[in-house]
Amino acid sequence: MDATGGLPRDLLVERGGELAEIDAALAATAVGEGSVVVLEGPAGIGKTALLGAADERAPAAGVVTFAGRAVELEGGFPYGVVRQLLEPTLRAARDDRRTSLLAGAAALAQGPLLGSPVAGSVEETFAVVHGLYWLTANLAAEAPLALLVDDVQWADEPSLRFLAYLARRVDGLAATVIVSARTGEGGVDPRLLADLGASARARVVRPAPLSDAGVQQVLARAFGRSPDPGFTHACRTVTGGIPFFVRELASALRLDGIEPGPESTAQVTAAGAPATIARVILAHLGRLSEGAVQLACAIAVLADGATLPRAAALAGLGARDAEDALDALLGADVVRAGPPLEFRHPIVRAAIYDDIAPGRRSGLHRQAAAVLRQDGAELDSVAGQLLRSEPVGAPETIATLREAAALALALALGAPESAARYLQRALREAPERELRTTVLLELGRAEQLSALPSAGERFAEAGRLAEDPGTRSRAMIEQAWPAVLAGDWQEVVTLLDGALRDLPAGEEPLRARAELMRATMASYDPRLVHEFVARLPTLEELVASGGPGTRGLALLLAAWRAQRDEPADRVLPLVARGWDGGRYLEQGEPLEYVPQGLAALMLCDAPGLAVETVEGLCAHALDHGSLMAHMLAGAHDAWIAAWRGDLAAAESEMRACIEPAIELGQQFAVLSILWYCGEVLLERPSAADLAAQVEAIELGPFAEVSAGALVIEIRGRLRARAGERSAAIADLRHAGSIFQALGVTNSPSFSAWRLELALMLGRDEREEALALVEAELEIARRSGQGRRIGVALRAWGVLDADPRSRLAHLEKAVDCLQATPARLEHARALVELGAARRRHGDRAASREPLREGLDLATRCGAERLAERARTELSATGARPRRALVSGRDALTPSELRVAGMAAEGRTSREIAQALFVTTKTIDAHLSHTYLKLGINSRRQLAGALDDGA
Repeated sequence: MDATGGLPRDLLVERGGELAEIDAALAATAVGEGSVVVLEGPAGIGKTALLGAADERAPAAGVVTFAGRAVELEGGFPYGVVRQLLEPTLRAARDDRRTSLLAGAAALAQGPLLGSPVAGSVEETFAVVHGLYWLTANLAAEAPLALLVDDVQWADEPSLRFLAYLARRVDGLAATVIVSARTGEGGVDPRLLADLGASARARVVRPAPLSDAGVQQVLARAFGRSPDPGFTHACRTVTGGIPFFVRELASALRLDGIEPGPESTAQVTAAGAPATIARVILAHLGRLSEGAVQLACAIAVLADGATLPRAAALAGLGARDAEDALDALLGADVVRAGPPLEFRHPIVRAAIYDDIAPGRRSGLHRQAAAVLRQDGAELDSVAGQLLRSEPVGAPETIATLREAAALALALALGAPESAARYLQRALREAPERELRTTVLLELGRAEQLSALPSAGERFAEAGRLAEDPGTRSRAMIEQAWPAVLAGDWQEVVTLLDGALRDLPAGEEPLRARAELMRATMASYDPRLVHEFVARLPTLEELVASGGPGTRGLALLLAAWRAQRDEPADRVLPLVARGWDGGRYLEQGEPLEYVPQGLAALMLCDAPGLAVETVEGLCAHALDHGSLMAHMLAGAHDAWIAAWRGDLAAAESEMRACIEPAIELGQQFAVLSILWYCGEVLLERPSAADLAAQVEAIELGPFAEVSAGALVIEIRGRLRARAGERSAAIADLRHAGSIFQALGVTNSPSFSAWRLELALMLGRDEREEALALVEAELEIARRSGQGRRIGVALRAWGVLDADPRSRLAHLEKAVDCLQATPARLEHARALVELGAARRRHGDRAASREPLREGLDLATRCGAERLAERARTELSATGARPRRALVSGRDALTPSELRVAGMAAEGRTSREIAQALFVTTKTIDAHLSHTYLKLGINSRRQLAGALDDGA
């Protein structure tokens, strides 16, 4: 049994239930239904033997196995377990098969597996995980497979992140994950381990200790005869029924000549307590030669890197002595033949390793690092040995660990957690001041990418230690980013001012980066905006220079101008300069500034250009496995759809990007998505769960800046719909005060706070309400945008006390909006006009705008507006049509989105990769879509969707 190293059958005693679970998982895998089995329990309970049984039974079920084992010593190796599982197959594949396996998003996996750089700039560790998932899917398409991982609690974090990602997506995939996890041990972040067992397709199996009958079977095999019941019970008591401990105890008793009769019970109690099992193992080892003991210690230190030449070099043995020592260890059943050399059970290695004195053990690890380096071992193996050694102030140790960290951070790997571990250990070597500063900067970056709160402290210390002004400035700039995420924007500006003040000439890219970060904070914070305005000439000169790092600043300035209603001919050239024909993405510029350019386009009433930009983002997301680009594209697709009045599509896009945004802790993205789709939250009952997030979200310090104000505005509108008038008015006044302090005038495209507040104010506040609407209408007319003028006219018509004037304003609003793509706003104006005519007593004249408004609201997916139109129509004596329950309008937002992509000719796999979901999810959506549209194939989709529209 490959995965167990030939562990004896007595470790599978009383394991019928567990084997049945494994058989069921393998059988389901064979028919395309993946699952996860987590074998959980203490050391020695038989988890490894069960994995071996899975490996042995898989071929009969038609399942191919890929096995790996995590080792405590190697927990820092980036993708160490993944490489055990998948690298051999990929490297052995012929060129044509390898090309097939790495097709599509799977190409992103070749970095950690083949050491090949991926195309372009991959800034997210998610990209590699996404690529590994699709590589697994491609392998599963060839043949059902099972990934077997022993001692997963010691797995490196990148590998475990992949396994957890795969576990959430095995439904409908011919791939099963079976892992063993030892309880009561340290290892990786327990949340990652919990994610593995939290999958909907996961089953946690906890093997129980053996009963007296089970212990009797193990003892009978060991002694060759049935043991006395009292002897059996004593063995079970002192071992806790742990199969491995029972077997080891039996072996020790046999060596001491003790028979399993009633007279031996006392000797069992004295010699076999579980805590002494390690002593039993060591006593067994102590009977061997000194060379065998030294070789065993060397193998324990080297762990998975143990070959006989390496172990002999570490033990200081010549070739002949090493061979004799190995024969002794094999004969005593301590190790099994390799390569690599392995102990017959992890417990044996732990007992031998823990018995080495700490000082000697540290020295052995340093020597092992040298042996491995000289033998040409991978850098991670060398660094792993140094992680286990105690610091001695060795410069070569620091150099090796920094080199390993750089590799872990390379685009081909994307494993910042491993890099952080290497650099944390490097600091313990007490490097001199200048080198310590460098290591701190590298460590801060790794910890920042790992979302560790200590990153800011690393940068701060580096800034204090730095003697060179350029290094000090760099440290301050890096320190500013954690403060950005914490919402401490005034601290950000203070840090950046200091960095810019000390930054020497020739550091133009760094200067541009600092200016961009500072401008971002100041331009959206009322407490800092005056400083931004004062620096505008400097920023504009910087953008005009076209130097490195100025593209993001161009997009930021474009958004700033658009929010203040500057002419499009002053805004759009800035967007073009920043986007630079798509080179913004090609050059690896920060993705977080793309929304600035898109917002500028939308506020300038140029959605066509915004669509082209979003298409570029979508392509980037698919090519690079960038979840951030996917979220940005989806969020802005949602905004464009909502702007055009397609709320069903907007909801679909919103759901596709808000869940991963929450999962990745991207609060800014969550705030923006909720705002982009405010109309969805207001008009669609199906979005009630998303609307609840607006109320539940904790804004903290962001409540006083622009991003928070946008959410507060939406919250106010939702509270107004719920009848919480006072709270709604307070929210809108709060949001309005922030926008006014910032000088934002572009509304309602950016913020509709004036109009919404005006509509909420009571009769005794009519004068204020009309003043707000009049101000909004004046701003809208200056912009010349028909959509904004029509929305303001509708609000004026609703508030106007004079019936004739009210109708005149609403009729103008309808005429104005009819000529724009703003279908939802047109529908609202029509419904308001029809309602006003009915209240004026002209029922016949009210029906036409109400029917037209109902039809348009239905097409927009504005269900609450449509319901109001029906109510108004019923009040006129008309009989409005029922809501459509079949055809295109019956499709859910997600079904409509997938159907549209399939109608374009994309395969299920291509759609799944583009949307970061599984092919089963796509096939389920299409199946439901066919039923609702009354069709039975993809070829009919385009026509059915067009007919429905």
